[in-house]
Amino acid sequence: MKVCILSMQKVNNMGSLLQSYGLKRILETVGCEVEYIDIKRIDKDYDLLGSYTQDFSQEFGKTGFWGKISRIDKYLLNRLKYRKLVIEQNNLFEKFRLEKLNIDRKSEKYDLCVIGSDEVFNCLNSGYWGFTSQLFGNVPEAKRVITYAASCGTTKYEDLPDEIADRIRESFKKISTFSVRDKNTLYFVRNLSDNQVSENFDPVLIYDFDNEIEQEDLIKIPQRYCIVYSYRNRIHNNNEISEIKNFCRVHKLTPIAVGSAQFWIENFIVCSPFQCLKLFKNANFVITDTFHGTIFAAKYTNKFAVLIRDSNRNKLGDLIERLGIKDHLINNMEELDIVYQTEKDANSIYQIIGREYSRSLEYLKGNI
Repeated sequence: MKVCILSMQKVNNMGSLLQSYGLKRILETVGCEVEYIDIKRIDKDYDLLGSYTQDFSQEFGKTGFWGKISRIDKYLLNRLKYRKLVIEQNNLFEKFRLEKLNIDRKSEKYDLCVIGSDEVFNCLNSGYWGFTSQLFGNVPEAKRVITYAASCGTTKYEDLPDEIADRIRESFKKISTFSVRDKNTLYFVRNLSDNQVSENFDPVLIYDFDNEIEQEDLIKIPQRYCIVYSYRNRIHNNNEISEIKNFCRVHKLTPIAVGSAQFWIENFIVCSPFQCLKLFKNANFVITDTFHGTIFAAKYTNKFAVLIRDSNRNKLGDLIERLGIKDHLINNMEELDIVYQTEKDANSIYQIIGREYSRSLEYLKGNI
């Protein structure tokens, strides 16, 4: 069967690339020939919402003129150095797309399109393409359409403008069955479609990357280190920075940034997605405020701390509850020492992952 995945594989993000790869490999294990199709801007859809996005700018600090002024500080050399390193990191992302995802392979027609995973339904924060009904089932290249572990991110059903809701409801008629990855998205779909909905974990969580990790060389890194995994410069608050630095100093850990640079961390490690997972596997501690960073830590690191922010409360809160890792949740960086004493319950997590992998395989086999 020829299958296309409609997802976020073009986003320069470790989680986006690894979930794309994980879903591809899972589909290949059940006999599918897999390619990717890109998200399209559809003008008549775009005009309904335009480039509107929800405002979470406060999570990233000052912008505009005062933002530029604030960047002239003691970390200026770091910021200048990271410009080059960010380019190197993005080049590795593109290499991964070409060599591991084979995104240059394109066909005109497919037997099936799988929409997902990632925030494919997050239509109030939908990037350069704006709102597009393609992500909600309008995929003329495919005979049939299903979803896998789709997420709305911060978009809620109650916040949808009526015209957008109507367009989604109409597009959803083209999807034969739904798989979502959090309760917010479950509620969203059930209010817009009468079709069956399954809850499944993100591919990064259920796919076994051990072989891929084993083949990677470990990058030169400090002997004892703490990974800080967040979006670029999102950890910008002086209090948060100070707490993390003090925590690392007390526990003799070197903070390193992986995936995206943090201006106040000297060590930004440029690495491939598989090397990223290996770094997590060998980390002494992880601090993250992202969905996929939490998955990386839960699978591969014994000690970690997760901070939920407003922009990911829906999906990250749901993940923490379903994995049973509430003991690793912090309300602020002042609580790092508390969770440092907590080691994950690896057996429980692996049992959950094993069970959910079987459920996901059953869902995909039954719908391809």
